[in-house]
Amino acid sequence: MDIVERVFSVAQAIHAQFEQVKCCKHQCQRLVERIQILLEPVRVLRAQSPKHISHHEEELLKKLLLALWEAQKLVMKYSQSSWIQKFLRAHSASEEFVWVNESLEDVAQGLSLLLQAEQKQVFLEAFQAKTCRRQDAEDLRDDKAFLDQVIASTEEPKDLAGEIYLDRQSMESTVDRMQSELNRIVRVMECLKKVNVGKREDITEIQRDQLTFYRHLQDTESYDLYQGEYLKYPVAIKTFKRPLTTDIVKVRDIFEREVQTLKKFESPNILRMYGICIEERDGSPCFSIIMEYCKHGTLRDVLTKQQQHLSWEVRIRMALGAARGLYRLHQTEEKSRLHGCICSSKFLVAGDYCVKLSGFELGETESSIKRKAKKNWKHISLLAYAAPENLKDISYPYQRPCEIYSFGIVLWEIATSRIPFEGCTPQEIMEKICTHHYQDPVGEDCPAELQEIINQCRAFDPSQRPSAEEIVDLLADLEKSRNQGS
Repeated sequence: MDIVERVFSVAQAIHAQFEQVKCCKHQCQRLVERIQILLEPVRVLRAQSPKHISHHEEELLKKLLLALWEAQKLVMKYSQSSWIQKFLRAHSASEEFVWVNESLEDVAQGLSLLLQAEQKQVFLEAFQAKTCRRQDAEDLRDDKAFLDQVIASTEEPKDLAGEIYLDRQSMESTVDRMQSELNRIVRVMECLKKVNVGKREDITEIQRDQLTFYRHLQDTESYDLYQGEYLKYPVAIKTFKRPLTTDIVKVRDIFEREVQTLKKFESPNILRMYGICIEERDGSPCFSIIMEYCKHGTLRDVLTKQQQHLSWEVRIRMALGAARGLYRLHQTEEKSRLHGCICSSKFLVAGDYCVKLSGFELGETESSIKRKAKKNWKHISLLAYAAPENLKDISYPYQRPCEIYSFGIVLWEIATSRIPFEGCTPQEIMEKICTHHYQDPVGEDCPAELQEIINQCRAFDPSQRPSAEEIVDLLADLEKSRNQGS
């Protein structure tokens, strides 16, 4: 059983055991409620293949599982048949619950990254430290009040030994509060399930007042890129200059159609798209596309700026993330989806060095909005990523092996931090690849297993190149072996 299924198994056991709880009931109930909310982002991971769960996500799940085991011990402890005696000794119960609750709150921060903006906001509100401390204090107060009544009742003679009596007002007050909390948890769960967690149904048309613009990141001929917030969640906002069209209806129609396709691409290694914003300015529309914000920028930026500080563990983790993004794209539909322009600038890097594939989301929507700018060949020539068969024959069909070759060049960049064929002219690149079957060397310090994967991807014969799935498996094995060896 993989770790995701173990999490669900223990959570289910806790929920079932709670029906037998006889004391510290308020605190146990709170644990069960928080665990149920935490399972929502875990369902995102459950929808993926286990081998596509990142090392960081696996560590979060291990921490969650540890907290669940401790929660299970507490719930079982206060479900025992000799509950009166145990409850009378439960003055230290508050300390028992503190570690578990704090652990669940820590895990919630990490798991929230799997949710979309609206869902994340609702999710984190349920685990806000101030709110949790208030709730815990209320639960402890109510459990202690009940304990005092138990103690008082046991000191008075009773016809039946150990029978507990609560006055009607206290019972009604307790029932009312528990019902109120139940209603609250139902509202939270409904908000999280308003759209399927981890799916793209919440890509939508976003209102301008839901966006906050912060830092200007990039200025191109066709758009400006900003760092901002959408519903208090960090995003990147691409605002188009001099849009090609003023037909809002047409853009909305293309956007809605593309959203249906994008729903299939949910993955931690695919850049998330949150929606499109259409503003009216001086009688003409202003279009913006809102997407996930990645702290470190493009993979090329990271390799250029941080090359001296990137360990092999980080480089392999980035390579694996990039491969998972490509695999997610290739295996989505029966007729495989291709990216069409794989290069290091199409991968973005989040704050934890999680690499995400970008550059294909809302492609039709973007094409319908922006004016075509003149081609501006930057310092990395896209020719360096072209497969030999495409260079030799412009009519050769662009297929998955062609894309794997391009990805091999990206892996080479990750291993070396260098720019492919730097300083070469297009003619020199074509001659090196097509005539001499040249491959830039990787470097002696590169792990042999990674070098082998890179060379396989850059094989001159397309039939010798591995699939994206095989690349993911090889890199996952490499990451695992290095983690075990460290």
